[in-house]
Amino acid sequence: MSNKASHHLFDLIKSLSKSEKRYFKLYSSRHTIGEENGYLRLFDFIDRMDTYQEDLIYMHFKDQPLLNKFSITKARLYNNILKSLNAYYASSSIDAQLFQSLHCADILFNKGLYKQCEKVLRSAEKQAKKNERYVILMEIKQQQRKLVENEFYTDFKSGEIERMLQEEKTLIDEIETHTRLWHVKSMVFREINLRGNVRNEQGAEKLKNLVERIETIDLRLYSDRVNYLYHHIHSAYYFSINDLENSYQHLRANLKLSDDSAIVFKDRPNVYFSVLTNIIYIATQLKKYDEAQAYLIKLKQQEEINKKEKSLDIDMKYFSSTVSLELFLLIEKGEYEKGLDLIPKIAEGYELYGDSISSLRKAYIDFKVGIIYLSLGEYTKALAWMNQILNESKIDHHQDIFCFAQLISLILHVELENKRYLPYAINSTKRYLKNKESVYEFESVFLKAISKMSKAEDIFDLEEKLIPFEKELERLKNDPKEQAVFEYFDFHIWLKSKLSRKSFLEMKRAVA
Repeated sequence: MSNKASHHLFDLIKSLSKSEKRYFKLYSSRHTIGEENGYLRLFDFIDRMDTYQEDLIYMHFKDQPLLNKFSITKARLYNNILKSLNAYYASSSIDAQLFQSLHCADILFNKGLYKQCEKVLRSAEKQAKKNERYVILMEIKQQQRKLVENEFYTDFKSGEIERMLQEEKTLIDEIETHTRLWHVKSMVFREINLRGNVRNEQGAEKLKNLVERIETIDLRLYSDRVNYLYHHIHSAYYFSINDLENSYQHLRANLKLSDDSAIVFKDRPNVYFSVLTNIIYIATQLKKYDEAQAYLIKLKQQEEINKKEKSLDIDMKYFSSTVSLELFLLIEKGEYEKGLDLIPKIAEGYELYGDSISSLRKAYIDFKVGIIYLSLGEYTKALAWMNQILNESKIDHHQDIFCFAQLISLILHVELENKRYLPYAINSTKRYLKNKESVYEFESVFLKAISKMSKAEDIFDLEEKLIPFEKELERLKNDPKEQAVFEYFDFHIWLKSKLSRKSFLEMKRAVA
């Protein structure tokens, strides 16, 4: 096993929950002969490691048999863990149960126990239909064909054979439609992930042409999984072209599907999580605050349900998303003081999950906390939270969150009247944006405004210099290609607050 594969073993062991680890040890005691103690001791030693260090393993197990052909030992341990996981989830996974039924049916057929084989297949067929496992259902149909052929077709009426044909035609159509939707989804998401939200007519037309390939599908003829994929594609498409209302309606359709067909999506908890988080975000943007709050409550309830799974990854994902979305909702409503109440929970989560939370997830949370402090006029605290983002070496500097943390820092230096430092900060940001190959018109307009502010001689000079920029920012705020900027912070309202000699908090609450 290569060193890369060694890391695979380490990563697999570290991914196991406490109950999965207990089951592995029980499984090993039943299925491993001779080398049992060596495997378990190696498992425990690797489990205690913070990072994979093979030299420490050699030092710890020096002169012990398990180091002989160590690559084979690691491979066997890895495979035994997978086998234990397969056994652990055999009863809870619908797919595992169905494949097991197929395997049993095959054994019964080979033994000549055809009636028993038929009974197993009928049961599997019923379960596959109920859970919309159509690919596996197709395999069940193939097994049933073998039974027809084995009886030389004499025990089957022509009508029954015809029924089997029609069922398989419907099944093939279902699978082909799902495959077509999956292909379109992949193409749409590839475009969005490569280029971000649509910024020109050419990009919009490209996405529109992709989505039009599936517009003729009659959803009434197909399963909930097909319906989900159809709405999933449309919600992403409409979001990318800034048609939030249509995106919202497709998300609502998928949330209803997830609630009404819980059994179908039981094995896909990320589906429900994704739909809920997206619908909260878009409802907030649409100022449907009561609906966003209701969905946020559902997300928190789901977080409590998933805690029973005792999965660090799931717990971390719910923590970071719930906190981030709640902060976003409170900011948009202008309820900044309530946002401060979440800071102890954030600190607790950072301590609990440590490096399990990606630097990017932390950055989005830190940014929102910084915006809350900025809005409340606590500029020094706001700058400290922005600096956490700017000083984090693991964040790609081409990420938008890093860019906007830079721009917010300029605002904070203006508010703190750091006149000696501000020119340096402005030049530094200009160099950064030049290297980043800025894509927003807003960035150059805003930098010019900040530069003018830094050179203003008095309040009257400041107001004279800012009036043209206020009009420019208002125009950009209403430009669909630039609106993503103002989701991070309402730069336009902040500039207006300088012109009106009012606080940003007062101005923002007036329009919230």
